[in-house]
Amino acid sequence: MPMELKTEKDGGAEMKKIYIIMTSILLCIICVVVGISIFLKQDEVVQQPKEKISKKQVLSDKEQPSSSNEGKKVAYLTIDDGPTEYMSKILTALKKENVKATFFLVGNRITGDRKKDIKEAAEEGHSIGLHSMSHVAKRLYKDKQFIPEIEKESKLLNTILDKKTKLVRAPYGSTYLNDDQVGQLKKDKYRLLDWNIDSEDWKHKGKPEKMVSFIKEELNKFKKISPVILIHETEDLLKAIPDLVKTIRAKGFELKPYFEDNNFHLNFKKDPQL
Repeated sequence: MPMELKTEKDGGAEMKKIYIIMTSILLCIICVVVGISIFLKQDEVVQQPKEKISKKQVLSDKEQPSSSNEGKKVAYLTIDDGPTEYMSKILTALKKENVKATFFLVGNRITGDRKKDIKEAAEEGHSIGLHSMSHVAKRLYKDKQFIPEIEKESKLLNTILDKKTKLVRAPYGSTYLNDDQVGQLKKDKYRLLDWNIDSEDWKHKGKPEKMVSFIKEELNKFKKISPVILIHETEDLLKAIPDLVKTIRAKGFELKPYFEDNNFHLNFKKDPQL
């Protein structure tokens, strides 16, 4: 009798032990399943932002400007009142520095060999602009001959360059233009370009190094907008070109010619249609 009681107790204990083991195994399986589920969910959450960032980066890269101009600030060297006896040598000096400029020419000075210089300048990638026939303030503004002179010079340059020139700089600046003249320029789709750095080379005549030093100081004021440098076609400019180019580049600017289709507008009238 005592032996039978012991066997029943042993059987109950064995069943309890099996139950505990099975329950533990089941709990382990549940924990593993839940753990795997949580892990996969977390991995999915982590991966999604990475994919979005990657797509956004690709889009951003496509929207970046050409790498040739990336991070470059642009300056424009604009040379007034030619063509002169120095134009050919100035072109040679600019070519040596690998620089393209913008020449605003006076029509009455376009004679003889000067025509050849103008054609050479255009072929080398420089921009050619109109600066009136006479450059005489009274005639242009008081006598209202600005538009007729621009039209006449445009036709003259067309015979040399075989294309219509639409880039204009008004002598002494566009502040002298009246409303009718401005309206006609817009109607005929001319592009008017003034300047935001006057080299004041007339003050430093015979001292090109002082002119370069003055421009260097002026460039310090330009952080966002492009500097458009007004300088005249003289012997001083010819002598100054190497140091002037070096100075402009040292300030982080890339020198480019200004053409009439440029999306950067600069005129004293502050008119975006000019």
